[in-house]
Amino acid sequence: MQQLSFISTRWPKAKAPKREQVCKVLDELIPWAVLETEIRPGYQSDCRKTGRKGYSLAMMLRCLVLSYVWQLSDEATADFILDSLAAARFIGTDPWEPRPPSASAIRNFRHGLQRQQKGFKWLHRQIDAAMTAGGLQWRQGSAQEPVFKRVMVKQGEKQAALQ
Repeated sequence: MQQLSFISTRWPKAKAPKREQVCKVLDELIPWAVLETEIRPGYQSDCRKTGRKGYSLAMMLRCLVLSYVWQLSDEATADFILDSLAAARFIGTDPWEPRPPSASAIRNFRHGLQRQQKGFKWLHRQIDAAMTAGGLQWRQGSAQEPVFKRVMVKQGEKQAALQ
């Protein structure tokens, strides 16, 4: 965190990364209180009196918003949060302490939301409506990473490539 404050004081006119800009827009436009009020009856993991407390409803909702906006699977969402400081800040955590939700926690929350009367598609409609009400036209994006494929290289070709 100290490094980030150093950067902001050292380069005050530095442009914010795209992911951070998108997260800021999402944070401002989405009616978080309304979403939490509607979904709260079906999510009580963070209110348990016994056992390990679950992640907060706000954090889990923000994970689903990230997965919707960037078209990410549960596994990719968990990796995205670990890889992107902007995404980690958006959901309300540091990438390492405390540990952000795992793919299985995100998947369990999504499945629980799908079982509710106001399901997953309702959440998507709320996000779309919030963006439209904010005067934005948007389309889903992706956080793409390079894909590597292992190929077999013959011994002679390998030696030639190394030289």
